[in-house]
Amino acid sequence: MKNYLLLLLLVPSLAAAQTPIPFMLKGRLGSDTYRGKPTYVYLRGGSMSDSALVKNGRFKLKGTVDEPTKAYLTMRRHRDDMSDHKAVFWLELGTLVFTSPDSLRNSQVGGSPLTDAWQELWASHEPVDKQLKALEKERQAATPAQQESPAFRPGLQARRAALLQERTRLDSVFVRAHPTSFISLTVLNPMSRDPKNAALVLALLPTLSPEVFNNPRAKELRRTIRQNALGLKPESKANTALQVGQLAPDFTQTTPDGRSVSLSDYRGKYVLVDFWASWCGPCRAENPNLVKSYHAYKAKNFDVLSVSLDEARDRAKWLKAIEADQLPWTQVAELKGWHSQAATAYSITFIPQNVLVDPTGKIIALNLRGDALPEALARLLK
Repeated sequence: MKNYLLLLLLVPSLAAAQTPIPFMLKGRLGSDTYRGKPTYVYLRGGSMSDSALVKNGRFKLKGTVDEPTKAYLTMRRHRDDMSDHKAVFWLELGTLVFTSPDSLRNSQVGGSPLTDAWQELWASHEPVDKQLKALEKERQAATPAQQESPAFRPGLQARRAALLQERTRLDSVFVRAHPTSFISLTVLNPMSRDPKNAALVLALLPTLSPEVFNNPRAKELRRTIRQNALGLKPESKANTALQVGQLAPDFTQTTPDGRSVSLSDYRGKYVLVDFWASWCGPCRAENPNLVKSYHAYKAKNFDVLSVSLDEARDRAKWLKAIEADQLPWTQVAELKGWHSQAATAYSITFIPQNVLVDPTGKIIALNLRGDALPEALARLLK
């Protein structure tokens, strides 16, 4: 198991002042959860990831972060994506305990003041969010004639603007009530994206405690607001998920022996682009399935290209995992963790993930694991 640490130091000169924050996660879930099946919990917070095997409903994870970080804990079996069984919380100093009679979806998180504050904020948003969802359903259900009405679209926009204004009011109430909480700082950041809120954010920042007000993120927020006021807005970077039928983004990465390999080198073949890492338990558990499929179909115009999300300091562990799992196909990596060019291009937010590409370079399937991969290959490569 391996932690990946996200350095969120927005002001480089303050790097020396940052002290790693140790945390521990403990789980006490119903002992019948996925009885008899290998089950993992997968932690993702910022660019840090870790995973652990659940044994008799118990698991434990520990590591450090550079600042409080919103995180997700997902439960998955080695063959099936169980991403709906998820807990959302904040990593912070101390021990966080997850308790549930069954799955993570119903778990309670103890020992996390930041999570308590975040849940309070989320609860205050709930009535407004429900109305926003209802408004979107109304828009989608409208007939073409209704949508062409001169009053229809402006009316929806006005109602939506009023709801967003109410959510901003709720956020400002929360910030004033929680001046010492890091959550207040995370509330102000998205609030500031609307130029109309700039003055409100600048007024709320001084109400924060000195520790929060002097956080590098608060300083960066003030700098960004000043930039926006001058019209120096940073470029937005859209990151949309890939879909079946799209042309697979090309990328070039390096093999362990230093050879450059591009996805376009595989034109004319069916190729499975597999995203994994040596520290990822579910990835390692899935590797035997990939090996079996590879040997069964490698003579039928099929290949695998594995992209590792390991980091440079873990190069030896990456190579050891390749050897231990006996992976015979091409392995590449930038060794930049989650900042890999390919991971960004493919909108990778968790692993294992894979993309099946046809001989023309188009995506024809996503996340084929367990029996799903050989079943798909049997249909394609008769």
